[in-house]
Amino acid sequence: MANGKSMLFDSTLCLGCRSCQVACKQWNELPAEPDVPINRGTYENPPRLTSNTWIRVTYRETERPDGTLAWHFMRNSCRHCLDAPCRQATKNADSIVVDEQTGAVLHEAGTKNESYAEVRCGCPFDGPRQGSDGQLAKCRMCVDRVHNGELPACVKACPAGALTFGDRDEILQVAEERLAEVKAESPNATILDKNQVRVLILLAEPASMYALGLRD
Repeated sequence: MANGKSMLFDSTLCLGCRSCQVACKQWNELPAEPDVPINRGTYENPPRLTSNTWIRVTYRETERPDGTLAWHFMRNSCRHCLDAPCRQATKNADSIVVDEQTGAVLHEAGTKNESYAEVRCGCPFDGPRQGSDGQLAKCRMCVDRVHNGELPACVKACPAGALTFGDRDEILQVAEERLAEVKAESPNATILDKNQVRVLILLAEPASMYALGLRD
């Protein structure tokens, strides 16, 4: 399904405020993580994606080749692959479905009967997590909101305009136009995996300079 919806995360506009994290938890009524108050020597909280945390903003301070400081924010979540490897890894074809309207990859109730290790290993972005009830959980692209003409909660909450959501063709065009603007100052700018996923990520610098959160 190549049509449907897509989202663009423009890392050059992200403030690292984590409004998207909060909005996701509020809308989906997800509880707080018990270890969030612990000081782990970083601004990042919570420390990882879980069955109750579907979006995580990460921070990375690195040094550019010219010696200047680079301070980058990243939004990690399910990327909603066009041909989802997690679905290919499942033993029950009905437990991981693709929403017809949006193209969102949804883990339904049956995923608690799946092999969590196989499904998680099948995801190149390490999105699925398993709760204490055995159910697999992750970002659902707020399909309930989108079906009613609303933006995903994270997109609506972003104060910096770092998240854009809409029809896939439109978002791809927006992404290419924004990429051209960023490339004027940052020649290494790129859009990650744009032909494989619905959640596009625009980076101004090489991916190695960002905390992408893979296999955290």
